Amino acid sequence: MGEMQNPFPQQVIVGILVPADHVNCFPNSYQAVPAPPFYGKPEQCVFVQPQMQGQMQGMQQLQVPVVFQPQPQVQPPVMRVCCDNSSQGSGPVTPRNKVPATPETHSDVEREDREAEGEERPKLSTSAARRMRRKRAAERAALAAVEQTRVALPLGDRVPVSAGRLQKVTKATYDSILDRCDSLRSKLASGIADEVQEALATIQGHVWQLAQHATGCRLVQLGLEADQQTAALLARELHGHVQEAAISPHANYVIQKVVSTLTFANSSFVARELFGSCGRLAWHRYACRIFCRLLEFCGSRDLTLQLIDELLLDAEDLCRHNFGHHVVQSVLEHGHERHRKIVAKVLGRDLLGFAKHRNASYLVEKAMWYCAPEDQAFLLKQLARTDVIVDLA
Repeated sequence: MGEMQNPFPQQVIVGILVPADHVNCFPNSYQAVPAPPFYGKPEQCVFVQPQMQGQMQGMQQLQVPVVFQPQPQVQPPVMRVCCDNSSQGSGPVTPRNKVPATPETHSDVEREDREAEGEERPKLSTSAARRMRRKRAAERAALAAVEQTRVALPLGDRVPVSAGRLQKVTKATYDSILDRCDSLRSKLASGIADEVQEALATIQGHVWQLAQHATGCRLVQLGLEADQQTAALLARELHGHVQEAAISPHANYVIQKVVSTLTFANSSFVARELFGSCGRLAWHRYACRIFCRLLEFCGSRDLTLQLIDELLLDAEDLCRHNFGHHVVQSVLEHGHERHRKIVAKVLGRDLLGFAKHRNASYLVEKAMWYCAPEDQAFLLKQLARTDVIVDLA
């Protein structure tokens, strides 16, 4: 057999667990090295590096390299040997690791990364931004309407509610009413007293918001068909909104219902709020209907007569307008005699032109039916001319 080979052909790392109170028994036999970062309290850890000089015969001196010396970003403190065991006991020092924190979700990490990098949230498209603005505007309008209704109540009946909570409760209630519109309409149409009162109590406080909605306006119209006292309470929430409701594609039906259902004492606010805007509103495709209903149901009232006086200041242009001529037609059918005379006089200025106009021609026909006999004779005299008959033939 050949020579005995070296049992330690290469350098190795030898780790020895030594109690902290026995470390001083190995002078010059250990070397403190930086602690790895995964130890929570490096002052309680000891790395012993034995040199083993003169310990073994026939063996080369071992130079134990430190193979694990991490390079953290922050320089860790130098390891110290803890020899004072007055509070730790006489056992070996055991490293203590920190309890790992609860792992974050993937979305949380991505969000923090975006915030750290200063990345902005994706911008909304033009149509989405427009819908968002409309939604916020509707919420602000609903909040303002409910606040106005609350202020209109007697002082003892008011409920102090903060603005934020009022907006939250109002929106939630309004949305729930819209979701239950069909069931509430069924209760109102059922005729059962308890169900009708329950539905009316739900509507109160939200009349103006519901009147602007395609489905909600039908619910309010059914509510206005209740008894006069309840209908007057509902109509009170429309005060100050008549001109806005008149040009609304949905709320104009509610105003028409107020005029046609309630007594004039409870519906007079409609005519009062139209003063000063007759010339503008009578030309509107929706608002013209309000004047027609006022003439049908309140044509002899002083407020209505004053409205028609203001309206007929532009009678000639109104007769030719696509929507305004409907108002003049209602004047001829339901208006006062003096207003019929004004219309007949305007038509007589250019009877042939009005008779040939696609809108005003209807007014010439109505004038022949509803004007006074002397006014009818005045118009017939002009139509009986030979040149006019030939032109109209």
